[in-house]
Amino acid sequence: MVVLIVEGTSKIYRKSGNLAIVDQEGNKAEVAIPDLELVVIVGERSQITSSAVLMLLTQGIPVVFTSSKTDVYGVLFDIIQVGTIGIRDIQYKCFDNIYCRLKYAKSVLLSKLKGLYNVLKYEYKYHKVIAEEDYNYVKHNLLEILESIKNVNDINELRILEAKGSKYFWNLAINLIPEKYEFTGRKPRKGDVINSAIDFLYAILYGIITKAIVINGLDPFYGFIHTLKSGRLSLTYDLSEMFKPIIIHSIIQASRKANLKTFRNSRLLKPKTIETLTKYLYYRFSKESEKIYKRKSIWHLPIREINKFKETLAKQIEYKPYIYNPTT
Repeated sequence: MVVLIVEGTSKIYRKSGNLAIVDQEGNKAEVAIPDLELVVIVGERSQITSSAVLMLLTQGIPVVFTSSKTDVYGVLFDIIQVGTIGIRDIQYKCFDNIYCRLKYAKSVLLSKLKGLYNVLKYEYKYHKVIAEEDYNYVKHNLLEILESIKNVNDINELRILEAKGSKYFWNLAINLIPEKYEFTGRKPRKGDVINSAIDFLYAILYGIITKAIVINGLDPFYGFIHTLKSGRLSLTYDLSEMFKPIIIHSIIQASRKANLKTFRNSRLLKPKTIETLTKYLYYRFSKESEKIYKRKSIWHLPIREINKFKETLAKQIEYKPYIYNPTT
């Protein structure tokens, strides 16, 4: 299966049922539609024909548009082909109720922080780059925050606790990135190669999660953690939280084994770096899907997990989310 990343000056068009790409030097490539899982178009210099867009959408293959600076422009996906009125009515009513909203927000953010903790545990055990004293300090504080989240009664307090937990993680995760990258912590759109890599893979993740949400009949714009704003995919951002530890671990591993680069004085990732990051992401998602569901795909895990979220939402029962754990 293929995740297609298109960047630079290129034309994307339909050719005999396949997706064809030609760059400004005249180099051509074709991808068979049955093999294609996701298309990501980077920057503003690529052209895609309407016939190619229609073919992708009718085959259920989403297209993610990102700027050359790894900001997300948007996601194109096929029209909703599942029953949605009933589940969306439940979704709107639940997320308008502070107690119902808080119940699901706790589950998702606990999943994220537990996943980040599992990344640290794995790296501490197998790579020995974290001092025992530092690891125990962060472990203690993360576990304390996880306990506090269970008893929180306010969505803003919940956001504060999640931010504190993430900060503890990043303060220690700096040690997991090779010194040559001069990584000083997570700062979106900062411009260094590690932050740009995170921004880029998050953009791909948002495309994957948006597609999974739509397949399950939910409204990707109406969430329960992120602030609701016109045009913001709030539910996409909410449900992406539990998968972000996969992204972060992929980048940590890629930073050790590859030479990640941006163009000079730019946060634009070089083509080889984009290719490397995408391969690591695909490997991690496929491995998690295969481990849990015996299916090697970037789609099976998020679609099944969000289907589970939908079912618990419909019944108004406790949601027990997926938690990333590389040690299992």
